[in-house]
Amino acid sequence: MSEPGSESMDLLMSRYREQFEELGRTQQRLREISVTVTAPRKSVAVTVGHGGFVSEVRFPTAAYKRMTPAELSSAITKAIADAQRQVASESAALVAPTLPAGFDAEQIFMGEGDFQSMLSNSPLTSDLTRDAFNSRG
Repeated sequence: MSEPGSESMDLLMSRYREQFEELGRTQQRLREISVTVTAPRKSVAVTVGHGGFVSEVRFPTAAYKRMTPAELSSAITKAIADAQRQVASESAALVAPTLPAGFDAEQIFMGEGDFQSMLSNSPLTSDLTRDAFNSRG
């Protein structure tokens, strides 16, 4: 015969292990995100990975040679910003299903999210925690 409440604890541990494994898979998929944006006239192509890190800047044509330094700088900066926004959007789409309902994942990846709003002020107000404690009675 099992101890009272042990089924609830087993269920909690099972859910935890599933979530832990899914987070690992999500983290791996996040690491694999890569976006390349090519500026108009193909003056520059920029590749950005997860976290917004620029991994490559290429000049696919000689178009950059006909640009002023200010034009080239603007084209590179815009391509980087566009690629970073796309990476943030892809990252948000990947992570959104793991977040609490009503939480905007895109805001997190754009640096505007409120991480504390994901948690309750008190862990005992969590439905899962409350249910586990109430089942021991």
